[in-house]
Amino acid sequence: MVERELSLVNEGLRGIVECAGPEINAVGDYIFNGSGKRIRPALFLTAAYRVDVSSDHLIDAAIALELIHTASLLHDDVIDQAAIRRGKEAVHVKWGNKISVLSGDYLLSQAFKILVNYNKPELLEVVVDIVEKMSEGEIEQAFASIDSNNLESRYFQWIGKKSAAFFSGCCKAGSLMRDGSKEEQAAWMEYGYNLGMAFQLIDDLLDYTGKKSITGKPLYGDLNNRVITLPLIRTINVSSMNKPVNEHFITDTATSSQIGEVAQAVIDGEGPHYTYQKAEYYVECAAALIDDLNPESEEQKAILKQIPRDVLMRRN
Repeated sequence: MVERELSLVNEGLRGIVECAGPEINAVGDYIFNGSGKRIRPALFLTAAYRVDVSSDHLIDAAIALELIHTASLLHDDVIDQAAIRRGKEAVHVKWGNKISVLSGDYLLSQAFKILVNYNKPELLEVVVDIVEKMSEGEIEQAFASIDSNNLESRYFQWIGKKSAAFFSGCCKAGSLMRDGSKEEQAAWMEYGYNLGMAFQLIDDLLDYTGKKSITGKPLYGDLNNRVITLPLIRTINVSSMNKPVNEHFITDTATSSQIGEVAQAVIDGEGPHYTYQKAEYYVECAAALIDDLNPESEEQKAILKQIPRDVLMRRN
């Protein structure tokens, strides 16, 4: 339904970095020639879709949303020291932390430059709220430790501010650009929020159960980088192995065999199944909202039904 528009988004992303200096062009070409899924601009364009109405005026806003997402990945990879992104070396590995952070800053500047040109304060407000919540969620996660109180509820709080808030904001922005009513915008926000929660839960699950050849990331990347996710949290909460799991996880000098021991404890425990069940819950919540979104056509309604199922079944 929005395939043509997404191809224009990809062209626009490359065009932005091509117009910059050779250094930014080199980094940008490396980033945008990857296998990004463009889920956030796709959600925005789907929410903004109008039958027999051109979506060309929405392309720049969709580009801005993907720029913000990409900037957050550049920053996240530095914070987490993740070595692989989309099947190849992360930018900070190839060029260093400074280049990765500054490139992210540049992409953010281009995103807000685009959004300001719309001269639509409501749209800018939605996007600023996305960035604010992402930052809050990152800070909350950074302060969390394996022995924090109420760790599971805190986990849902920070992924709600990070992944879910971004999906939610993209959906609200699309409804806003379609001149949807306040009630429709609220429903789109909730639909996006539930999708984002499910998406992140499956992402965290794939860190333990995925295949590198499909996900483009090494297994146990979060574990190696001491990123706390639900499969691990559930294992610690219910497993008899919680003591060695705790000891190995909090030790920066843990050996690969010790990390492997923690990973195996997660895989053998109920953490993966528990995480999948939570994702199923949020997918069901999203699916229950579809009629409230006021779909423009049967095609759009069918797509809105399919998206939650695709999120649940994703393999990368």
